[in-house]
Amino acid sequence: MADYKIDGKYLKDRHGSKLGEFDGRYFKDSHGSKVGEVDKNYIKDSHGHKIAELDGKNVKVDGRRETDLDHIQKLIDGPGGISLVGFWVLFVR
Repeated sequence: MADYKIDGKYLKDRHGSKLGEFDGRYFKDSHGSKVGEVDKNYIKDSHGHKIAELDGKNVKVDGRRETDLDHIQKLIDGPGGISLVGFWVLFVR
């Protein structure tokens, strides 16, 4: 069983506490503050700086391969794709 779960647009921990939210483009913390965004295959921080990239099934941070989608899906139950990568980079990693 994974430690985290995507429940609709929310990322929750194994106790059911809301950690973050994804509203289609922006990631917000549990208090509603913007912490990141999606721009095509990139995850950007709240200041607009690229912090991660989804390159096929590989996730690159600072241009280096950090992990892949299969590993992230073992940590977070939910649909794959750029939103899963964003939750991992901004809240789990």
